[in-house]
Amino acid sequence: MKIVEVGPRDGLQSVSKIISTEDKIRFINLLSEANLPEIEVTSFVSPKWIPQLVDAKEVSAKITQNESSQYTALVPNLFGLQSAIDAQYQSVAVFTTVSESFSQKNTNCSVDESLQKIKNMRHIFEQKSLRVRGYISTVWHCPYESKMDVTLLFPIIEKLLSLGIQEISLGETIGKASESEVERYLIEILKRFDVSHFALHFHDTYGYAKNNIKKAIEMGFTTFDASAGGIGGCPYAPGASGNIATESILDLCESLKLETGVHREKLELAAQFIQSILKKDIVNHG
Repeated sequence: MKIVEVGPRDGLQSVSKIISTEDKIRFINLLSEANLPEIEVTSFVSPKWIPQLVDAKEVSAKITQNESSQYTALVPNLFGLQSAIDAQYQSVAVFTTVSESFSQKNTNCSVDESLQKIKNMRHIFEQKSLRVRGYISTVWHCPYESKMDVTLLFPIIEKLLSLGIQEISLGETIGKASESEVERYLIEILKRFDVSHFALHFHDTYGYAKNNIKKAIEMGFTTFDASAGGIGGCPYAPGASGNIATESILDLCESLKLETGVHREKLELAAQFIQSILKKDIVNHG
């Protein structure tokens, strides 16, 4: 089982309190010590849109990297991609969405335009031999358009795969999808695409994430996004706070006798640290 730790980027981007650069570096270093296989460090996005990540360059330069972990940066466009390359990233993430309304509010462009931005970066992905991860938001539900039609998803997946995206993270952005809904969509996806292409990104807003992950594991999925301490959500999805806590996925994997390679005690130190900075109680989505 592979856990992709998204706390430093997806977790913190929606936090209104500006976290110091030093505390972000400490948080990421603690996550590295926990031996997480992949850590999404930051996003090279305009501070106008995400003020929390204004220090992306400095954070990237000063973290202590663990040889066994992969470090990824989100890049919204060519400028962000060049910034990530300048910061020595070998792994980057891009994003799109199923919902047109969400795309307009999240990135001020249509779904097709978001895919065109990714296409415009393709030659650099190939030239620099970058590993590329692709996020698709609002796969099941949208805060503006309600339930999404699964058939809208298929051409987006096909497009991302054609652009050389190695891993596609399917996002349940507002946490409303029940276990049966998740299963129904995943069945349709697996009729058309191999499970190895995908990761899953569940929010735990309504307490459904753990059961959804368990169902996905039963269906053959092995990669899941999570955030230490359960911090954050999406700043463009009202009410969708609550990424599933990395600790909760670790609990689930342990109960199912599945290996993750993550050091539990050190992960808890990272979660406790960031929660103390945010002045919240330790989150326990379980």
